[in-house]
Amino acid sequence: MSLIKQTQEQTKVRQFLDGVSRNSRQSERIYGIGLAHFQKLLYHKYPNQEQTVETIIESLTTNKVNVYTLLDNFVAFLIDQKLSANTISLYVAAVRSYLAYHDIDIVSSKFKRKVRMPKNHREDEEALDASDVRKILLSCNNRRVKAFLLVLASGGMRTGEALAIRIKDIDFSVSPTKVHIRKEFAKTRVGRDAYISDESTKFVKDWIDWKYRTRKYYVIRGIKQKEWTPVMRQDDLLFTKTKFGETKTQQDNEDENPDNLYLQLLRQFNSILNTVGMDELKDGMIRRRVTLHSLRRLVKTVISNQVSQDYSEWFLGHSKSSYWTMKEAQRRDIYATKCMKYLTFLDFSGLEATEKNIESKLEAKDREIAYLRHRDMIKEDLMASLSDRVLELTTKVDNLMKNQNRDIQ
Repeated sequence: MSLIKQTQEQTKVRQFLDGVSRNSRQSERIYGIGLAHFQKLLYHKYPNQEQTVETIIESLTTNKVNVYTLLDNFVAFLIDQKLSANTISLYVAAVRSYLAYHDIDIVSSKFKRKVRMPKNHREDEEALDASDVRKILLSCNNRRVKAFLLVLASGGMRTGEALAIRIKDIDFSVSPTKVHIRKEFAKTRVGRDAYISDESTKFVKDWIDWKYRTRKYYVIRGIKQKEWTPVMRQDDLLFTKTKFGETKTQQDNEDENPDNLYLQLLRQFNSILNTVGMDELKDGMIRRRVTLHSLRRLVKTVISNQVSQDYSEWFLGHSKSSYWTMKEAQRRDIYATKCMKYLTFLDFSGLEATEKNIESKLEAKDREIAYLRHRDMIKEDLMASLSDRVLELTTKVDNLMKNQNRDIQ
């Protein structure tokens, strides 16, 4: 059993996490991980006493263990794990919330004096471009992972939002394909619609066809069974694998948890990064420079450059101005005409058409420049000719004036 699951099965921890999950399943997941790290610290600090996240409450209540010293040790432990300052802050907040839930008061001013939190020294994130994404996709031979990466790279969703997509959340009847993001899995708790490219749509359809294909036979406990076709349910998560049989079991439900899916797909994505040589770590951290979230940053950059800041903020599900409104058909048309071609990576026919279009525009621009240069040369010749003519006429007039003056004298 994993340490996270072992920690979450403790009675007091389960009570706390159940309360957290009422407002946010994501917070429940993060807090559970934070408490698992806290459990790991207790195993290291009290190897002979077998202290757990649950039993430490009594020791803290009776003042056998000083809460501020324990939290400071926890921060030092997390720093040794090479976690980022933001992650450390989040895990410490989870433990503080857990302790407060069990009536262990922590005075904020005292906490600041006695527990030194690491400062967050930020640096620019690694930038991806279309060629980087293309390199990653060409090294991916897994249908599910490739469809998942293309959804992220063209739809700009958060990873958890994309993993929570169900079959019925995808509308293939419109172009570009519309995908509904459920409010339960959105960071802002606001549901929205996003779009994915035609290229991404093709790979998603290929994955669905493959997922629900008819198997000629399958093996259970070494016995070959008859032909079997999975049943497509509209509530099925898009990126889960199919299970044998007609009924859903508890194991099926666990596999369809977006959090479990994340770990599976993250491992495969990191394996691809190792293959293409893009697995460099951030300085002093275990976090890679290129992550799944890098694809979201790419989408944000492209849409901001091609359309506007307001449109990109809406598309990614950020807070936007209440004055910025647009009908759905207009938003979809903007994505199709101004953004989609820049978020297409493997559709070489489309890329060639775009390249030819650019080349034709450049040729037209060259012809326009040549025409303007020719026109300017004609103007210069005319001006020179006119100047010579004016000079000639001026000379004649001067000569006439001189001759008249001589005759008068």
